[in-house]
Amino acid sequence: MKKYELRYLILAGLFVALDIICTRFLPAYFLPPGTFLVRVGLQALIFALAGWTIGPGWAMGMGMASDVVGVLINPTGTGQFFPGYTLTAGLSGLMYGLILYKRKPHLLRVVLAAAAHMLLIALPLTSLWFMMQGYYPSFWSSFWLALPYRAALILPYSLLIFGLQKVLANPVKKL
Repeated sequence: MKKYELRYLILAGLFVALDIICTRFLPAYFLPPGTFLVRVGLQALIFALAGWTIGPGWAMGMGMASDVVGVLINPTGTGQFFPGYTLTAGLSGLMYGLILYKRKPHLLRVVLAAAAHMLLIALPLTSLWFMMQGYYPSFWSSFWLALPYRAALILPYSLLIFGLQKVLANPVKKL
């Protein structure tokens, strides 16, 4: 195993651990009027940092591994493994990696990555999985209920991701 591969493997393991902690043990739940229970956590932040630092392939693997290991450690929701969520996690890491990997922090790029993740991956796939699992009678009923809160999360996630990128890209200088 080459030196950089070992470094990426270690970072991927660290991101898996961070994702499990943030997703399974530290999320916030709220119930908007007329919708469903919404889980808000830092999973998108972990995917973005993984995609930015270790690239799309590694971030995809990290997302899928964190979903599987997370279900084994602490199942949330129905407590059952569903491969659709594993696919969504993998595609989320891939999306962030394709947009952010080996690029300097730039707010517009981060907003694009967060919007692409929320509107092209998380929203449609989660709506599909909810319909397939019988939580909603149709794809569109879940989609339209989730659209406002998914869209509302784009800017806060973007600002968090961009802020962390700036801090990590510019280490503190000695006084």
